Amino acid sequence: MPPMKKAVVVLAAVALLAAGCSDESTPESAATPSAGPVAADASAGVAEAQKAVDEYRRPPTWQGPSDPVAIGGLSGKKVTYISVSNSIPVLKYWSDKVTELLQQHAGVQLNVVDAKGSVDEANKGFEQAIAQKADAIVFLALPPSLFQQQITRAKAAGIKVISAQTGIPGKLDAGQDAEVTFDYVKVGEIIGDWVVADSQGTAKGLVISSDDVPASQPQAQGTLNEVKRLCPACDMTMKDVQIPQWETSIGPLFQTTVNSDPTRTYLLPLYDGQALPGLGAIRTAGAGARVKVGAFNATPGIVEQLKDPASGLKLEVGGHNEWWAYACADQIFRVLAGATPIENYHVGLRIFDSTNVAEIQGEDEFAWYGATDYRTEFPALWTKS
Repeated sequence: MPPMKKAVVVLAAVALLAAGCSDESTPESAATPSAGPVAADASAGVAEAQKAVDEYRRPPTWQGPSDPVAIGGLSGKKVTYISVSNSIPVLKYWSDKVTELLQQHAGVQLNVVDAKGSVDEANKGFEQAIAQKADAIVFLALPPSLFQQQITRAKAAGIKVISAQTGIPGKLDAGQDAEVTFDYVKVGEIIGDWVVADSQGTAKGLVISSDDVPASQPQAQGTLNEVKRLCPACDMTMKDVQIPQWETSIGPLFQTTVNSDPTRTYLLPLYDGQALPGLGAIRTAGAGARVKVGAFNATPGIVEQLKDPASGLKLEVGGHNEWWAYACADQIFRVLAGATPIENYHVGLRIFDSTNVAEIQGEDEFAWYGATDYRTEFPALWTKS
């Protein structure tokens, strides 16, 4: 399988779509995650953080649902799947894989609608689903708040509605029936754990958010809250750089931070695509040995820079795309069958850093995660009776 750009482009499309909607001045904001219990002391915080880092360095393990769902009567059901933009490789992969799984295991037909980054095209997808009497609608990487009226109309017509990849598992605030997403709060917490453990409780860092992206604040606050909880003495700040300014502003921001505040060595853009211009600035400054960049996505073509100390990239948290496709299929089956939706699928996440960077090789990014049990665990739940 060729390398695929991951959720950074997904989220970019979401933000651009939200910006293009005239009745919505800002994107949907997700609930701010709250910090857990504060560590008893500095050493306890570092120990807890290190334990989490060690866990997520290992291949992810199955934490999915255990309740079976009867899919024997679903053959012939129709699902409309509205993707924000199938020109994005990973979104095209997801729609193709979900189509394959639904047809292979239950004879369910998936009709893919490519919104091409347009609110109007996404709305047409809802209208088409209602007119064709679809049994369910999935809308992918689109802010639910932009489509509350369409969701209401679809449900009034007896159509189940599932939102996908909006950032917080189980968040149903626009009337949809179910959600299936990576857990961006957990991603942020993992990055925070790494900062505390790697610095031994002495970190000075900068989180670079992108507030035109709906999942930005849950991930950013996940990092800030986790660091504060485990390391009250750590010094963390945050700056917002929105998508149109990534190419022009991230590099100078990294360079300014490296030069003017050389002790603030943890630079944490949310997504590795957002980090890319900054990694070039680190190389130019020759600061790769002391600056530590951590981000989410493990995008092929970027994550390999972990192997080059001069890049400054020291941490990538990756989310498993095939695992997510299986989770999406499972949620569709449950909604169609009238079963209780799953709140959080715990789709596999893994830390990639100097300890396991040798596993990043070849074009099959799924092999990097060392986990395949979801391929048997999910079908085992899909019973014919």
